[in-house]
Amino acid sequence: MAAPDPLSPALFLRRNPRRVLPVFGIQLLVTTLMVAIVTSINAFEATSDAYLKPLEQFTIVAPRHRVSLEGELEAVLDENPAMAERVRAKTLWMRTPMLIGEGRAPLLALAPEAQPDFMGRLRVRLVDGVLPEPGTDGAAVHEAVLRARGMGLGDTFGQNVNADDVVLDKFTVVGVLGGASRIGLVDLAYTSRPDSVLARLPPFEVVYAEEGRKAESDAWLKDAETTDGEAAFRVFDEAFLRERTERSMENLPLLLGFITISIACVVAFVTALLNVIGFQGRVDEFGIYLAVGHRRGPLVNKLALEAGLVAFAGWIVGVGLGLLVLLAFKAIWLEPKGILLWVVDARPIGYSFSVPVLSALVSALALARRLGRMDPVAIIQRRGLG
Repeated sequence: MAAPDPLSPALFLRRNPRRVLPVFGIQLLVTTLMVAIVTSINAFEATSDAYLKPLEQFTIVAPRHRVSLEGELEAVLDENPAMAERVRAKTLWMRTPMLIGEGRAPLLALAPEAQPDFMGRLRVRLVDGVLPEPGTDGAAVHEAVLRARGMGLGDTFGQNVNADDVVLDKFTVVGVLGGASRIGLVDLAYTSRPDSVLARLPPFEVVYAEEGRKAESDAWLKDAETTDGEAAFRVFDEAFLRERTERSMENLPLLLGFITISIACVVAFVTALLNVIGFQGRVDEFGIYLAVGHRRGPLVNKLALEAGLVAFAGWIVGVGLGLLVLLAFKAIWLEPKGILLWVVDARPIGYSFSVPVLSALVSALALARRLGRMDPVAIIQRRGLG
């Protein structure tokens, strides 16, 4: 049986787990915190994505320079060669919690005959209750929004119920919707009553494109002009609203980069200090290596590999623990509030990878400097080994 290689980093780590445990623990805890905290930030993006998802199936069109779509603009709209159907609608917004602050869940006002087709296109289903009856204040609200607001069938909302609400007038929850698209439904006729404050809400058209032609339809709508040569429509498609959402988070990578670099530098300094302190207990070992003829280069490589293995082992375990923390955080706190989270996100994991890389590099440089200043003869004489 071959004798073990005394310079093997793995051999030292197996025989001396207590010496490397502090560095391993720091890497593990810091990685866990980074993955858990940085990943949590995507909750805003993930939840917003659920509200943008309906726009994969339809496009909202409003007049650009006129008060109403009626008349010439309707005729222009009907010239769209890629349009399959259009229906009149209005939009209200229902307050819903986000990870920080509040968001808005859409309540689309549609005529009763248009609601089933709309739900079918979005793959939204009625989970409980009924759809709004014509001319009534009924509202069918997505189950995630109701859960987040602590509401259920029979509950009322709106400014006539709570002055702080963002929804005009008053609505009563009569139905619960389910599905990936977080959309709610109310009756168009109820929101169009002349004597109601809801009549101030501007109507628009929901445009359904023919199968596979949505991009073509959206492009046509954006380029459409009136007989006066002016742009006809304001077009709210998925790309437009997604770009606006991304703009609101455009400085987030800069913030995350600053946080990551700051944490990585602190951890690198601490782990390098711990590794140098740990090296003090191995001065005799390396003094003998140098005295018997081992070159400094391979010894530096041994120390660097030991520091790297410990750092990356802590990172791997920390990533796994961070994901478990996120799963618990999502199940216990986020889901009851209707907040979505992408637990596995490559970006935070990638950011956290800088911590073991920088820690291993700084530790290797510090240990190489310490080893380069060693005098093996003085060490042997001082220890009485010669």
